[in-house]
Amino acid sequence: MSYDMLVMRFEHGEPAPMPGTAFRAAFEACIDRTEPEFHYWHVTAPDGGDASLYGGLTDDQLGSILFNRFSTGAVLDLLATFLNLAGAVVIPPDRPTMLADEAQREHLPEELRTNAVVVRSGADMESVIAEAPRPDPGALPSAPIDTKCLQCPEDEHK
Repeated sequence: MSYDMLVMRFEHGEPAPMPGTAFRAAFEACIDRTEPEFHYWHVTAPDGGDASLYGGLTDDQLGSILFNRFSTGAVLDLLATFLNLAGAVVIPPDRPTMLADEAQREHLPEELRTNAVVVRSGADMESVIAEAPRPDPGALPSAPIDTKCLQCPEDEHK
């Protein structure tokens, strides 16, 4: 699936580093390709599912991970394991933020707290991803598009 999810950790509303030990514990056994110059890892889970991960591992810490081009199944279980070990959350572009534990909610930035949901497994993540997108409570309602030409006199297109 070509879908990008951002994985981060927060403390008091601010981004916080994630431990490299958690990354290795969750993913290392399944890493089958790396491109260090691009901060890239490819993982293949035991069920054959896979994902591309991008993130800079510096001083045994990660600031964030871009989790993309992933399949469903066990690869999302690997991500769920990482969330638990790192105290991290998943921020999809059009779904609620996914927490490993309810206690993480208070550390999220305000705009991510409201609709956040707790996920315990890859199957839970699949369910959240499969849901219809939730409207952004701060978004403006859609307005009809006026298709008349603004550069031409009104009678020119009649």
